[in-house]
Amino acid sequence: MIAQIILSFFISFFIIGGILLYFAKGGKIGLDDCKGVNINEDSLGNEGNQENGVVRNEGGGKCGSKSKSKPEPQKFHIKSVSRLGGAGIFSAFFIVLIIIGIKIKEIDYIYLPLTALPVFLMGFTEDLTRRISPKFRLLGALVSAILAVYFLNAYLVRIDIGFIDGLLSVKAVAIIFTIFAVTGVANSFNIIDGFNGLSSAVSIIILLSLGYISFKVGDIFLMKACLILAFAIFGFFVWNYPFGKIFLGDGGAYFIGFTIAVVSVLLVDENKVVSPWFPFLLCIYPIFETLFSMYRRRARKSSFMDADAFHLHSLIYKRLVPHILGTDIKNNQLARNSATSPFLWMLTSFSAVPALLFWNNTPALIVFAFIFIIVYVWLYKSIVGFKLWKFMKRKV
Repeated sequence: MIAQIILSFFISFFIIGGILLYFAKGGKIGLDDCKGVNINEDSLGNEGNQENGVVRNEGGGKCGSKSKSKPEPQKFHIKSVSRLGGAGIFSAFFIVLIIIGIKIKEIDYIYLPLTALPVFLMGFTEDLTRRISPKFRLLGALVSAILAVYFLNAYLVRIDIGFIDGLLSVKAVAIIFTIFAVTGVANSFNIIDGFNGLSSAVSIIILLSLGYISFKVGDIFLMKACLILAFAIFGFFVWNYPFGKIFLGDGGAYFIGFTIAVVSVLLVDENKVVSPWFPFLLCIYPIFETLFSMYRRRARKSSFMDADAFHLHSLIYKRLVPHILGTDIKNNQLARNSATSPFLWMLTSFSAVPALLFWNNTPALIVFAFIFIIVYVWLYKSIVGFKLWKFMKRKV
């Protein structure tokens, strides 16, 4: 198994290295050649005026002839960067799992990467052309979720809440619920893909946690899938963090989110001792970021599909990082970008630790989920209202 994990890392690493070499020689396909909004830590009020005309959001933004001259609120880089990092991750995962499946004649090793093809290809096409709308990317995730239900029998029949479990006992309801849940989780990992090392490191933390519990319950298939994907992402991470030489892109972000969602469903479905709230608490940061963004945009009377610069990671970049690390970092966009992600890694660890400690204890996991939500909302409102600085001074 160690050899398979190492192989996954090196396939991802060298494919991405080849992509970077292609761009170094003047390649343009899949290049994010637009600039983001030049912002500082107190520019929240002005960015709202730039929402109209913004087409693309997380992880690099939408460029090309239609929007090349328009700054975009989710972009925090100033140089042209490839968006094709997901190709290395998907290729490594696909190749290694197919090899294992053929070698040991286990069809699930082949089905898992195959079901991810639609969501990856739809996102990857967006990375290449910048012409695939969010609705079609979500459609790709929806198709992949349907394939996962059909080929892997991956659907939730319980969330350990009585009346909902009663509804999920109806197979059609369980399947529909799972399809929309998997689609939503896939999208949520794209939502948080805003800074160097953010979505990738969060995914690694989640996958290692899922892999550990899979090992504890003896689910070797899911353990291998988690570790192989985690190390494929690490092969990307060393290129992406801290210098942002390549981006994950929609293909990578949607694919990772989808795979994490399907692995979570299979882990809960096939191992009754695992609480369904365990993967939920592990993934609560991207999930709640997405739900909170929907609430925020509705409150501001804008479309759910509109991009904005009001995500928690954006606020940390604009306000928290300069405040904590000093004004010297304020005008160093790359340093601010890379300094932002560790704050969200810590936030993810804040949910991952109790999830691992209470992986089979639903009441405890629900309590910690509510604690996370309270902390998230408090942190968000404190940064927006400049209240966090006063709190920090009192503690000092």
